[in-house]
Amino acid sequence: MNRRRLWLAFLPALSAVLSVPVAHAMDFSACVHAALQRNPSALLAEAQAAQAKGAVDAAQGHLLPKLSASFSGAQSNNALTVFGMKLSQRVATFNDFGANQFDPSNPSALNIRPNNLDHPGGYHNLGTEISLAIPIWNGGAVRSGIDAAEGMLHAAQAGDEVARQKLTFVVLQAYDGLVAAKAGLGVAEKASRAADAYVKTTKQLLAQGVVVKSDLLSAQVHQEEAALQVQQAKNAVANARANLALLIGKPMGTPLNVDVAVQPPLPAGDAYALEQQALASNPGLRALREKVHAAQANVGVARAAYLPHINAMAKQEWNGTTLGNAVPSYTVGGQIQWDLLDFSRSGQMDSAQAGVQAALANLQQAEDKTRLQVQKSLLATHLAAQRVEMRQLAVRQSEEAQRLVRLRYQNGVETLTGLLRGQASLDQSRAELVEARYEEAIERGALFLAIGKMDLQSLTGAPNTGEKK
Repeated sequence: MNRRRLWLAFLPALSAVLSVPVAHAMDFSACVHAALQRNPSALLAEAQAAQAKGAVDAAQGHLLPKLSASFSGAQSNNALTVFGMKLSQRVATFNDFGANQFDPSNPSALNIRPNNLDHPGGYHNLGTEISLAIPIWNGGAVRSGIDAAEGMLHAAQAGDEVARQKLTFVVLQAYDGLVAAKAGLGVAEKASRAADAYVKTTKQLLAQGVVVKSDLLSAQVHQEEAALQVQQAKNAVANARANLALLIGKPMGTPLNVDVAVQPPLPAGDAYALEQQALASNPGLRALREKVHAAQANVGVARAAYLPHINAMAKQEWNGTTLGNAVPSYTVGGQIQWDLLDFSRSGQMDSAQAGVQAALANLQQAEDKTRLQVQKSLLATHLAAQRVEMRQLAVRQSEEAQRLVRLRYQNGVETLTGLLRGQASLDQSRAELVEARYEEAIERGALFLAIGKMDLQSLTGAPNTGEKK
């Protein structure tokens, strides 16, 4: 009985423990890998690259012979069709020409219409055919088509890398955003504990007659405001955690426990060196260059319409009234086709050349934007670093100032208003330091994204295991 009571008493505590969700500890690398495997944008980019790979395979297939097989069955009483069936079956006779109606002694015999030829009646044929089409030269259209497809494949692969780098940057924002939100919660909780201590100290001073009732009320109001700030900070943590969980493919209620904030290093080199690195490495620019190559290849496809096309074929047939008595026959041949006059091909050429100009313009515009983005991001990273140093100094100054104000207040020299004002300034400085550190990390990440190096190895030194190149 005692054991049973002990067990029953233990059940509520056990139930409470089991109901607490298990926290998932994830570092930045794990979050990036999870996002790349599950995020819809990354999956879409991979699918587009796979589609482009299929287009290349299809274009290359046009270089190879095409072998096809067919089986047909037909029934007809059409005079020409029936005679053709008999010829293909090699069963035609003189009687099929109406020889039984021909009388050499009749002067008008040549004008008699042969019934067997004109009205053969119903006849059927079962035909089997194997044909081989062999492309020889089509004005370079096939080769140009392959070049265009390969250009689009390389562009899609570069686009896949763009999507992966952008997703890595978004994960960086979400990951460091959660770390910053937790740091902000720590600042709010520290401010709340300080507000509780002020209320306690004010009560003691009020009992000693050092302060008045209004001071205690002011301290209590400040205490409630601090408690409200704590709740707001908890909400910010919950929203940041849900955002990160959504990116990595987990339910938004998953209690993620992240590691320390990611602080990307500052890329080496001056503005010019970073611009050159961006022009050479940015996958978005590489994708546009491949599109220029594809557009130039499309000009070759359009030019092929002005040139002759040469193809060959071979065919083997079996025809008969049944499958068992089919008669074989073959056909081999070649064809040279040259469209000497076609008014539509000039428009196709103009369209293809205009496509090249449009692709070059898009590339130039993107290169200019990339140069500008590198310049802006580099300046922003330097400013963010200065802001962090300034915020750190402001926190140290506020902490020392608040320590002195607290001592004066405890000795009855300083008013509660001054004490609360100093605490508010300290809380603000701490919150601004958290925000400044977050902004510095994001600005550096934006610079890595602009130069095309937004990957785990560049950000943290970790290998890009599982990531595509």
